Amino acid sequence: MGITMVSREFLLVVWLLILFGGTIVGALNYMVNNEDSVSRIFGYDVYKIEGSGNYVIYYPLPNGSVKVLKIGKAGGFFPVFVKVPRQEWIKEFSTTEKALYAPPTPLILYITKDGRLGVKSVTSSRIRLEGEFLDLKGSYNVQATGSCPNGYMDFGGRYCLASNWDFYFESRAKAKTFDEWVSVMGLKIENRVAEEIDFDWDLLLSRSTYSYWTIGIDVGPFTVLSVSKGHNFEGWALDVSYQSLGPLTVNSNTWERYLNIRVGYIVVHAKVPAYDKLTKKYVDIEIVQTYPIKIHSTGDYNIKELGEGWRFEKSVGQNPPRITKTPNIWSISKEAEWKRKWIGNIGNWEEAVFIKQLQANSLSSRSSLSIPIGYAAGKYLTGVSPKLGRLASALSLTFGFHKCMNAVSIAVYDVDIKPRKSCYAMYSVVSVNVRAGGPKVNVPLVFGIITDGKSPSPPCNPRTGICITTKNGDAS
Repeated sequence: MGITMVSREFLLVVWLLILFGGTIVGALNYMVNNEDSVSRIFGYDVYKIEGSGNYVIYYPLPNGSVKVLKIGKAGGFFPVFVKVPRQEWIKEFSTTEKALYAPPTPLILYITKDGRLGVKSVTSSRIRLEGEFLDLKGSYNVQATGSCPNGYMDFGGRYCLASNWDFYFESRAKAKTFDEWVSVMGLKIENRVAEEIDFDWDLLLSRSTYSYWTIGIDVGPFTVLSVSKGHNFEGWALDVSYQSLGPLTVNSNTWERYLNIRVGYIVVHAKVPAYDKLTKKYVDIEIVQTYPIKIHSTGDYNIKELGEGWRFEKSVGQNPPRITKTPNIWSISKEAEWKRKWIGNIGNWEEAVFIKQLQANSLSSRSSLSIPIGYAAGKYLTGVSPKLGRLASALSLTFGFHKCMNAVSIAVYDVDIKPRKSCYAMYSVVSVNVRAGGPKVNVPLVFGIITDGKSPSPPCNPRTGICITTKNGDAS
């Protein structure tokens, strides 16, 4: 009888433990079913990773290292607990500088069982592994036959991946922070095509401005670009108005102006070891991410263009914007598409370019802005490897304007000309993936060119739209 009683008590305890444990797991799974924010318990981020395949969650640190936070397989029953070392960046930002700050979010790199590779920012507890960027089976109509070497996974397409690719990651991933003056907007008028110009550029960045991870993946002849939402900026706003003081006469053969602000940003690069069945060579799939973390230029500025120079009529704040006659950029993205407008009404005023970016609920072509990476970052990536050099010429820094109470973000780029001869007005946009299966977003790079298409050549032939890779800018 004693044995029977002990057995019953034991079974009751086991049953209570199972019930209690199941309740806790159920509660956790309910809590991490959050698609808007990250749930935290005792300082740990709690994630529910859905889908199939392997993943690596990682985080760049101010010292230039990349910390791997978690390596695992998706689709488990239990939630994943991850300690994110955000305090490293909090220490970095805890200065008296009146700047805008956007702490980096963790990133997840994943390879699904059906052969899709993706990278995304981790901003919610519910993470779906969706093949947003690259189909290793050969989505670009490039197929190859043959077997994979031992230790490599075959997805049935061109590439095989090392089975233990995730364990290579930590030693191969690197991060570097850059702090430099970068051109945000610009205008170039070639061959005296305009008799007069009138322009108005406005830029307002605030707490409703979000920093986006811009992700580039090099897969041989292709560069796959994507963006993933990061953190909103906190701190002091930047409000710039740069305008011409009435119509300006264009007297020089080439007329250029660029609006520059001081920006801090991260560049993270990593490799995934692969085997290319088409070329029968071992290769690395290069991945680079950029992320703006700090805008040093803050305050309120009103700048007037006088034709032969400019003056600050109002200048209150930290690190005032700079106006230059040459761009401070690495290059206009080689992936950019140039929007063209024919202007043939000689002697009459015409609107050459008008772009107005306003706040929205999600990233769109009307609520986003991109600026090329600076010269220092481009030079660094090119020095690491030729593949990274190609990616450097495709990358940019992306900002999204999202609706937020008591904060406004806006970008306006308005250029009118009185043409001296028929010409093209052009500006560039970069098409990026935002989510799986969704349409691409055309994020504008606000650099206008007004030209007749004759020497010197612009980055793109205005008649054909064919673009060439260019290297512009100066580190100074």
